[in-house]
Amino acid sequence: MTERVRFTGGRAGRASLAWGQRAIWEAMREAGPANAHYFNIWRVLAMPRGRGPYTVDQVLSAVVALVGRHDSLRTRISADQDGRPFQIVSADGWVQTRVQAATEQEAEKAAEGLVLDLAARSFDLAEEWPLRIGLITCDDAVRQVGVVLCHTSADGYAADIVLRDLRQLLLRGSLTRPPSQQLLDLVAEQESGVGRNRSERALAHWEAGYRKIPPTMFPDLVAEPGSPRWSKALLESRALEDAVTIVAARHHMSTATVLLTAATSLIGTIVPHETCAITPIVHNRFRPETRDLVTTLSQLGLFTLTTDPDATLAETLETTQPEAMRAYRHAQYDQLAWDEMVARVSADREVKVYPSCCFNDLRPVDHSGLPDSSPGEDAVRTSVASSRIEWLPGVDHFNCDFCFFVTRQSGILSIGLSADTCRLPQSRIVGLLRAVEELVVESAFRDARPGELEVAP
Repeated sequence: MTERVRFTGGRAGRASLAWGQRAIWEAMREAGPANAHYFNIWRVLAMPRGRGPYTVDQVLSAVVALVGRHDSLRTRISADQDGRPFQIVSADGWVQTRVQAATEQEAEKAAEGLVLDLAARSFDLAEEWPLRIGLITCDDAVRQVGVVLCHTSADGYAADIVLRDLRQLLLRGSLTRPPSQQLLDLVAEQESGVGRNRSERALAHWEAGYRKIPPTMFPDLVAEPGSPRWSKALLESRALEDAVTIVAARHHMSTATVLLTAATSLIGTIVPHETCAITPIVHNRFRPETRDLVTTLSQLGLFTLTTDPDATLAETLETTQPEAMRAYRHAQYDQLAWDEMVARVSADREVKVYPSCCFNDLRPVDHSGLPDSSPGEDAVRTSVASSRIEWLPGVDHFNCDFCFFVTRQSGILSIGLSADTCRLPQSRIVGLLRAVEELVVESAFRDARPGELEVAP
């Protein structure tokens, strides 16, 4: 069953795309309509305790308030006659919601199935609102809400804001404090002198790196394509969660930086380059103005590492910490100016420069859910046996050869890899994930070197 509810009251306007929006719009266009659903972001919200039960009308009222609260959720994107994208923020429109009944015992599983079904189709950016809602009801009371967001309107951080605001609207009925910034305000800031200066500093960092790094990280086709060609595996590991917490605390850095460095150092053992380049996707939520901003603010940073298989991970972490900070700091820039820089450097080098190798931490920015202390070496090493590999749906065409990501699965830290199987066969995808786990676990208790580990061919 489908419910349709009208939203009104928000402000309206037309604007260019924000920098992060432009980047993901280009990636989705390159992937094509058949594969752009890969970028969809989804979340599931169980009905909060303290109030309720919630009727469908009550939940839809909260959804209407949510859409009115954030410019980005009322935005559609078109292109002008020259192919340049622009967005229209509308003051009113309609939200369509799919409602599905289930038993109490099946509600959680039904919600996951419903949200995955809603996420399996690409958004029509020009005609469709960037938000899909699915409700699971039990005896006419809503038990679960599935939320699917188009990536041009929200990144992972923004999706968590959307879920938080929806939960608070259900509990309180309204939110008195406005968002820290709105999409139209962000675009205006980026087009100002402040924004241009920020972009120019970032692009100077990128250009210096792009003139030195290998043109691409995985230049060789080494195998026949798998099915699908871009295969995706996930390693769920309690041992890695405990070990990376130990290593991060020891070196006074984030677990994301530890995993970024570990993955990059292991890439260095399987590619023919002295320097490895990987582009971490940076959330760019470092300023107060971006605290409650719902949009796609994340952009690529550039992290480089001189490979040394005989260096311990501890030694590498100490030397690369400043480089990681520079990568995070210089991940906000005008995407069009970045494209021009890449074209210019590629022309000067007479080869297209595109590492096609990225790192994406999909966890919430607040990692307070990680344990504060280790259960001990014996327990950590023993728990390696319970780590498991799961194959996730892949795609037949994508615009990046190597996408390493970090997430949480069933409440446990998980790392994953989506890769072109012509360049990294499925056995190597699994081998690299296992090697990252082994390197970090070993490094929590002794000096471990990436050159000591064997990544499957």
